[in-house]
Parts: sequence; structure tokens; C-alpha cells
Amino acid sequence: MAASEAANRRNSAYFVFREDIRYTEQLQDGSFRRDSTATYEVSILEGEPYHRRTMVDGKPLSPVDQAYEEKRLREVEEYRRTTPLAERRKRYFAAEENRFKVDSANVLAHHNASYAGEETWAGRPCWVVDTAPRPGAPKPKLRSQWSLSQKIRYWIDQETGFPIHLVATQLYDFMNSHKGTVTEISSSRHEGVWLLDRIHSEGARKSGGVKVIYRTDQRYSGYQRFRSTTNLIFEPGPDK
Repeated sequence: MAASEAANRRNSAYFVFREDIRYTEQLQDGSFRRDSTATYEVSILEGEPYHRRTMVDGKPLSPVDQAYEEKRLREVEEYRRTTPLAERRKRYFAAEENRFKVDSANVLAHHNASYAGEETWAGRPCWVVDTAPRPGAPKPKLRSQWSLSQKIRYWIDQETGFPIHLVATQLYDFMNSHKGTVTEISSSRHEGVWLLDRIHSEGARKSGGVKVIYRTDQRYSGYQRFRSTTNLIFEPGPDK
């Protein structure tokens, strides 16, 4: 699984796509205290992914927001064009350390695993594996180490070894995720590469003396392969 993920991560970087994010906070009476959405077009700009906001709450951006996005695009483009590659790599990898991901390296190093049988997910035969942190496992310090605070059930595609679906349950509070929060991640195959379909996270917390159910739903669509003869900036060099 780890080898399949590593190979897939390199290949998936060459796709552009659309990302729709919805965040809600719902009270016990069913009413919503907050319900907001944002849409991004994710492209490649000077060798790195670039998220450009295109819609808010299902509506096109206001003239003010459009002007801000244009200004930000020009500033980022200029920075990437004029900054040495070595410095940009450092910045990219620093950002990776602050990105949420269920990292197989952490799971392999610090979780116990048990085989839970075979099931079909999205029409594909899978092995089902449960993992949980071993006694004495370190606590996470970075967002990229989030899996150290979770127990995880994987559906691993039998043909490719890739985890096409997983359910991660928060064992204790970490970052903005409270104990009991459940995160589901699903992927589907495009041109031989596994790409994200959806990340859905749901949990509860007390806010202002009342219980709030919070949900984040991220959906991915419109995948197209980025055609280029050059490597992306985050591709490891020949010495890696």
C-alpha cells in the first residue's frame, strides 16, 4: 500500500481539477449556524499547483473579490518566476508538513494493523485492514502527522494495492478536530491514476454552551491531465 501511494502521489500531481468545499455548523434543533461554500479551480502555475477561487456560496465572485484573485495570481506568478528553485522547494516541502494527510509512513511506523476481511468498494475487490496507534506511539505535532491521533479502517484495492477508501476516527483532540470526529476519504481511477473524489469530515463540539455538529465536505471533479515536458517543482530530483 505504501509503495502504491508513493507512486500514485507522483502521478496524481500532473492533474488539474475543480475543488468544491462546503462547511456547516448545525445546532441540535436542526438549524444551521453557518453554511458556506467555496469553489476553486486548481491548475499548475510555474510548476506548482495553484488554487484560484472562482465562486462563493454558489455565486460568481464580486468585482472586489475578482480583483483580489487577479492581484494574488500576478503576485504568486511573479514570486514563482523569480525565486530560485531550491528556495521554492524548501517552501513547498514546509507547506507539505502543514497539510492534512493520512500518511502511510506514520501508520506503518506507529500503528498496529489487523486484517478485517474482504469487501467490494465501488465495484472493486478490496482487502479491509484496521489500524490503531501502538501503546507509546508519539503524539502528532504537525498536520502531516494527523494519523498518529486516529484509528483507521482501509479498503485496499486488490489489483493496485492503493487504499481507495478509508474511515479515520479521531481518538483525542488535535488541531481543530475533536475526539470522535470521523473523516472519510474516497478515490476513483482516472487514466490509470487514483485521484480524490471526496473528503468528508464530521464531528461535534461545545460552542457558546451549546452542542454544534460541524461538517466539512470537499468534492473533486473535472480532472484533466496537465500536459508538460517539464517536471513539477515537487518532483524529487535524480539524487532522491
